[in-house]
Amino acid sequence: MRKTSLHASIRQLPVGQGGFLIGHIRDDKSHVLTYAFDCGSINREHFEQGLTFCSPGKIDILFVSHLDKDHINGIDLLAAHMQIDTVILPCLDPLHVTMIACEAIGDTGIAASVRSFLVDPSTWFSDRGVKQILYVQRADENADAHPFNPNSERSPEDNIVPHDENINIDSPYTIRSQSFGEPRSLSSGKITARTLSEHSSISSKAKGGSPSWLLVPYVHPFPDHAIVLFRKAVGKLLPRTFNSREVASKAFTKNLLEILSVKQSRKTLKACYSILSTDNNKPSLSLYSGPHLATSDINISSTDESVYWPFPCPHLRVKSSGGRAVKKGGAWLSTGDANLEMRDTRTQWLQRFQHLIDSVDVFVLPHHGSNDSIHDEVVTRLKGSMMVACAAAGRTKHPHELLLGRLHVLDQRVWQVSENTESGYTLNVSITA
Repeated sequence: MRKTSLHASIRQLPVGQGGFLIGHIRDDKSHVLTYAFDCGSINREHFEQGLTFCSPGKIDILFVSHLDKDHINGIDLLAAHMQIDTVILPCLDPLHVTMIACEAIGDTGIAASVRSFLVDPSTWFSDRGVKQILYVQRADENADAHPFNPNSERSPEDNIVPHDENINIDSPYTIRSQSFGEPRSLSSGKITARTLSEHSSISSKAKGGSPSWLLVPYVHPFPDHAIVLFRKAVGKLLPRTFNSREVASKAFTKNLLEILSVKQSRKTLKACYSILSTDNNKPSLSLYSGPHLATSDINISSTDESVYWPFPCPHLRVKSSGGRAVKKGGAWLSTGDANLEMRDTRTQWLQRFQHLIDSVDVFVLPHHGSNDSIHDEVVTRLKGSMMVACAAAGRTKHPHELLLGRLHVLDQRVWQVSENTESGYTLNVSITA
């Protein structure tokens, strides 16, 4: 019987202070699933440099962790270079829309570009050639996260999400979600939008015993107490639907923007915003990317294999005392700006990925390696994984020296992907079944 194979190449591209990852999953029938995770940098030239590593073609799925500019401001350039079929991002519920608006408040109000996005995000994406938007709901802090189990015969993700008519029916992936809404045709029918539950996953298509690849997004819960305190602080400025996890209505967004057009209301909301967000404390999507099932017939290679001797590598910021690491399961875990320091958020995040985390060879540190974004409990669970910090050279807080010291004590390795063209980090995985 002829063996089948699958090859994956995942690369964090050198765009400086930001984030831009491209993954290619190819089977032995030349079916290719191409995805990206985040797409931005605070320096346009740095992003343009990173984009030169991408051949023109198609992005099947662009995952957006959150809507900070250093994670999304390269979408225009990417869309001009490659077709983007589907965008998956955290649900733009009233909380998320409010946080985006508050963060964008300036002395004279909100920038026109942010306002136009909030008023009609579907048109914003449609104008960039996107065919489908999938909103993943953030997890509920009061509910236990359901662990994703790739070995389970039946899981909450068994419900297959129908392919949208705008997307090729032969697309190389299948989406599953515990629950999902009906597709809504928007922007004169050029784009559709659908909401997925927090328990969703994507897998490359495979037949029979062929190996397949898993993509598991998760939007971490946001502290309920912070929402309650914020609502109390702003008083009657915001409607009572603020706690909804569904996509914010146009009426809500219109009302919010009208509030922010008044100087005093704008000042009040900006002052209260610190209750919701201190640095990175905002909903953010993490993404697990790895083989569907563990197998002994797997070959894993990565960028750092040749940098231990004889010359030191400036991108390897912290070395392990054990030298080269033992390869794990061939998986990559990206975090955006997830807050993995806060206990309730961290506990649910770890529970969601508990059956997957031991397979992670590469872990991207949240918030560019901020010291306040990750707890030692998470680092310990990822013992032996390469820790990647996506941060421009010369910054003092990203990656933070205190975090580098903590990781050294915990005997973890750290690689910094900066604007240096040689700093990009690649993981290659080949599976035969």
